[in-house]
Amino acid sequence: MKNIIFITFITFYSLTIFAQKKQVNKDSTYIKLKFYKEIFKNEALTNIDSERIKIIDGDTLILVTNFKKFKRKASRIKEISYQHPTRVYIPLREYKKKYDVAITKEDSLHFFFKEKDTLILISNKDFYKNRTVISVPYEPKDSLFLEIYKDVVYNKHNSFANIPKGQKQYMRLWQKPINIYFAPTLKNYYKRKIKKVARKLSSIDSLKIFFVKNLKDSNYIIYQIDDENSEKYSAEIKNNKHVDYYIKWEKGKIYDAKLEINLIENNTIDKKESATILLQNFYQTLGRFFTTSKLPCNSVFSDCNSTKKELTKLDFEIIKYHYSYGICKFTDLDTFEENHKKAKEIIKKGGMMRFAHIY
Repeated sequence: MKNIIFITFITFYSLTIFAQKKQVNKDSTYIKLKFYKEIFKNEALTNIDSERIKIIDGDTLILVTNFKKFKRKASRIKEISYQHPTRVYIPLREYKKKYDVAITKEDSLHFFFKEKDTLILISNKDFYKNRTVISVPYEPKDSLFLEIYKDVVYNKHNSFANIPKGQKQYMRLWQKPINIYFAPTLKNYYKRKIKKVARKLSSIDSLKIFFVKNLKDSNYIIYQIDDENSEKYSAEIKNNKHVDYYIKWEKGKIYDAKLEINLIENNTIDKKESATILLQNFYQTLGRFFTTSKLPCNSVFSDCNSTKKELTKLDFEIIKYHYSYGICKFTDLDTFEENHKKAKEIIKKGGMMRFAHIY
């Protein structure tokens, strides 16, 4: 009898893992014996039952062959655990890059070989045991959405001419809360516009935006320069003719941003138009998003020039998906596409795909 197996890989850039679950069959799984006994209190274990018992990491498990029947009986117990402990592996080459420790004999005894990769068990390591993990099911999307998303995030179709073709791009996003500081020079009109869109984005669980009154408490500054105000908060923003930004990141994690609106040369432009451009740039700082020709002109991620841009439903879904835990974080384009390919193959075969994010 085959066991239920979780095989987990961690990408080097994010310590994000995905797990493949191989089913014993469509209606069979292992559960903890103590739960089994609680459900079937009036049924004694038989010799056949004892053959379906195994012990993993100190837990006694029993194979349930009619899981639908079990779930109906177990519905009254909230603490049921349907799966045995996960064994987590990562590619050996990535382990060596990330952790400056020698490979032990015990490590080699637990090597797992998959295709051309040698995988090392890490679920028995202290750094893994002491981790914080968020594990969620894979979030499938249709191919049309994914092609748009990949162009916005990775510039896949080279819509953004400033990026050399073939240069590898990585997913970038804010992992910590965004604390926005409005410089005293910024007009209240623009402040209200920014706060309004922040409220729209508040339903995205893992994207946190706050407004702070003290500069030292911020990691995002929005400021204005004009004929009366010349103070710049970013030395990196140069030759800005109207609106520009500069963001900083490390291993894909954005940790600082400056957004500048320059009204010295554009003081005759209608403030609504300036606000539209300011907001478009603000949205782009949430993930170092590129513009694309694959979206209609009114989209904030469209490369079409328009003064009537707005956050469309699809724009919102792109940002929401970008911050979703149902995908692998901080990867390059090739890894992103390979993860989706593997996930779809696993699901097609009746398996389950989960992404576990380690912090």
